[in-house]
Amino acid sequence: MSDNTNEIREDENEPIPPFKCPEWASKPISNVYLEIIKNGVNIDRVDISKDKFTVFGRSSEVASVLLDHPSVSRRHAALVYHGANNRFYLIDLQSATGTQVNDEQVKPLTPTTVKENFTFKFGSSSKHFILKGTVNTNPSSSSSSSSSSSSEPKTVTCRHLLVKHQGSRNPSSWRESKITRTKERAITKLNEYRAAIISGSVTFEDLAHKNSDCSSAKRGGYLDPFKRGQMQRPFEDCAFSLKVGEVSGIVDTDSGVHIIERLA
Repeated sequence: MSDNTNEIREDENEPIPPFKCPEWASKPISNVYLEIIKNGVNIDRVDISKDKFTVFGRSSEVASVLLDHPSVSRRHAALVYHGANNRFYLIDLQSATGTQVNDEQVKPLTPTTVKENFTFKFGSSSKHFILKGTVNTNPSSSSSSSSSSSSEPKTVTCRHLLVKHQGSRNPSSWRESKITRTKERAITKLNEYRAAIISGSVTFEDLAHKNSDCSSAKRGGYLDPFKRGQMQRPFEDCAFSLKVGEVSGIVDTDSGVHIIERLA
């Protein structure tokens, strides 16, 4: 049996098969794109609305989004839109070092749901990708719009945990009169909080009560029910896309960075 290093070398010497698009794939109906974050900074934006799928990897022969980190396979993963389900799926293409969605490793060759504001990364690359623009606002797509609006609740109830940083529109809170942490540090702290919640070692409510920079901390991050138009757009888009009981990935707004748990 070869170790991981030998497996990567063997992969480098073999031809790269092109990604075979699933029969269920279709072009997205909205102007979807990916934000690319590196070290907590938004460095680029990639339009993914023109094709049924987007392949990530190191080789320009098969990948449409190139990553130069050595831990990334030449053909690492593919993001595919499923029109019938109105959902994106990320598929790890048996990469050498794996793929993570919201900091959780996904199974190879298994389509994994990616929703608005979900974060994913490849291998040990410091680049994170965030899915944006999945909420359809195109009036010409009337059938999809009516179907989406009929299934979407008029209000949602959530709790959230906010970590502010020096770039927040109001870099102060009940916890700190002057917040000087970088956005990168805020994201790191929030990822640690989310991992603790997902592991079950602590509740979202307890962490929000102790660590959130929002005044809702005194209520464990609880927010009164709200409808569209009452919150900052990235926050509400994420909140309305969550299932009850689901915890979001990192959501970036003018206030800072958040994680959200949908309650109802």
